[in-house]
Amino acid sequence: MSGGKVSAVSGEEEEDEALGYYDDEDDLEAFSESELGCEDGVLGFSDSLSREVKPRILLMGLRRSGKSSIQKVVFHKMSPNETLFLESTNKICREDVSSSSFVSFQIWDFPGQIDFFDPTFDYEMIFRGTGALIFVIDSQDDYVEALSRLHLTVTRAYKVNPDINFEVFIHKVDGLSDDHKIEKQRDIHKRANDDLADAGLEQIHLSFYLTSIYDHSIFEAFSKVVQKLIPQLPTLENLLNIFISNSGIEKAFLFDVVSKIYIATDSSPVDMQTYELCCDMIDVVIDISCIYGQTDNGAGLPYDKESMAIIHLNNTSVMYLKEVTKFLAIVCFLRRESFERKGLIDYNFHCFKNAIQEVFDVRVKVQQNRKLLSQRRWSKLSTMNGVINNNNPN
Repeated sequence: MSGGKVSAVSGEEEEDEALGYYDDEDDLEAFSESELGCEDGVLGFSDSLSREVKPRILLMGLRRSGKSSIQKVVFHKMSPNETLFLESTNKICREDVSSSSFVSFQIWDFPGQIDFFDPTFDYEMIFRGTGALIFVIDSQDDYVEALSRLHLTVTRAYKVNPDINFEVFIHKVDGLSDDHKIEKQRDIHKRANDDLADAGLEQIHLSFYLTSIYDHSIFEAFSKVVQKLIPQLPTLENLLNIFISNSGIEKAFLFDVVSKIYIATDSSPVDMQTYELCCDMIDVVIDISCIYGQTDNGAGLPYDKESMAIIHLNNTSVMYLKEVTKFLAIVCFLRRESFERKGLIDYNFHCFKNAIQEVFDVRVKVQQNRKLLSQRRWSKLSTMNGVINNNNPN
């Protein structure tokens, strides 16, 4: 990275790519208040045109499959043991997730007992603006009914929006042996794809993940899902590849600090143990910063532009964490002898951080243009409605 300049993609290219995840008419339709709501202060559709249009992630599955627990653990930092006391979700719950410059989407949690294909529901509106559909299957329960519902959901959704990413979480695998996990995944994978093949829908791709809220598997699975919704992902991966190749770094992750979702990594394979170490390092940094990093009056954030951490492992490796943006951090793995060139690493990191800022600036510009477009469209609709009302006073 030293000695060269990394340029971000143009605003027009970024906007064209990003627009593929949205439907301009999505926010002009709505459920009634009785059908859509949540106790966590979730906003309704009334203010949607004044806010950024975000891709949706739908959480679906049968009752007690663990959908709400996943959301609470990943995005609300709830302890897995506390999820045992969660009540069953009885209505559709929408929540905005905007914890960083790149992790920006809506999560819709669907109760398992609601038939969203009932004629009173506009399922076409639900699927039309969806970026990813996560179907949660309880691996410790009989999943014949779950597979039937998965097939129905996927086939209906695909007809409305062929661009949806279909993700299957084979959940609650913490109580299964490794061999049993693989057997369950193979069986569910075969049955689900056989059902699609019988329906002549072999072109639909399903991604399968073994997950549990009691380890880091749920965070890694959600990382994979969210990455598919980030139009800037190829640019971020390229920047990380350039950074590590010029700095003697073996592996690097770009993390959203709040959720511990890694939104990008370099092109080398991801090792689960390495990812778990990164998550633990972020927890340590945040915990220590909360205790010692705040001022006497408690003002300020525990994570800021001065945040940095170095951990020397007993296998001659070094973990290096540095702040990138307000909510993003980079975590690197490198050899101890490579870390002796810390000055070079810090200089290359400075170049990397500036490049990330360029990508972020492009994204902000795209969002501003989209918001202006929505406002103009809403103004045009209001004007048309006014003309119609004037022509038909009765």
